[in-house]
Amino acid sequence: MERVIIKDLHSTEYEHPTDKVALETLRKIPLFPKVLELCTVPQNSITRLELLGSNLKVTERQMPSIYKIMREACEAMDMDEPLFYISSSPQLNAYTACPDKPIICVFSYLLDMLEDDELRFVIGHELAHIKSQHIIYQALGTILAENLLSAVLSTVPGLSTFSQPAIYALNYAYYEWYRAAELSCDRGGLLACQNFTASCKALMKLAGSSQRYVNELNLDEFIAQSRDFQEDSSGGLGMIQKIILSNGRSHPWAVSRVHELIKFNESGAYDDILARKTKRAELPEQTGDGESTGSNAAATATAAASAAASATASAAKGALSGLGKGLRKFGGDKDKND
Repeated sequence: MERVIIKDLHSTEYEHPTDKVALETLRKIPLFPKVLELCTVPQNSITRLELLGSNLKVTERQMPSIYKIMREACEAMDMDEPLFYISSSPQLNAYTACPDKPIICVFSYLLDMLEDDELRFVIGHELAHIKSQHIIYQALGTILAENLLSAVLSTVPGLSTFSQPAIYALNYAYYEWYRAAELSCDRGGLLACQNFTASCKALMKLAGSSQRYVNELNLDEFIAQSRDFQEDSSGGLGMIQKIILSNGRSHPWAVSRVHELIKFNESGAYDDILARKTKRAELPEQTGDGESTGSNAAATATAAASAAASATASAAKGALSGLGKGLRKFGGDKDKND
């Protein structure tokens, strides 16, 4: 199949609307961009050295068939090639690292389970993380997951209790964004793959698969499962359960991912991007249902996200203000307002 090269593709063309709002929230949180910068720089160097020393670097001469799939995905999305590694880890996984010099690493078990177009979807998903500059904010996940921020704030007398609501708000906002970012990148994976069925099959295999029984997988059944999940979780109790189960979860449910990808495809947005029917400046904001932001559903989602954004930013400001006062007291300086 001949793939379309999408000239001048911009991340805003495929990003999920919740991703856009949630990421903007994180960007506005005071001081945290600088914290991320300080954490990311040494992490980049360590990650590059670890991958170079431990994993297999894929090039035109090293595993050229897989390299060709990656290069074709880059061409389709009009992107420069990142460094590309294969890990021997027996997991269905891939990841992107190092925002300054991006690296994609694919786990070897994934190569055994996916067909070429399915692998192209996964690589395109990772390329979308790069194009959307998601990697810059992934360091925040490490800080939150390992409770590093709590550890730093706990060193300031009297601040640890005050800081917890702000940390909780940041944690909630971060994972809301991370899950939405995955939906954006599934769209990017489809744009790179340009095979809708293969893209859905890749998500199905990521949900659960086996080399021994791979021929018994049924995509129609998986899509039906996604509809059942949407129906069961759309009521009041289901929504509460989803919120509880989503706490600290970095990825959306696999059935939700295929459901969102189907809506993106059926909305016509995917075909419009391939055909370049709409200039980037004229692109409407899209909801998960393919509706413009003028719709009630979009307005509700945007209002809810904005409210969460405001609450998170306010909580973060409070924590940082308290941190500044605490540090001045800890250093022996008196605050004029105290």
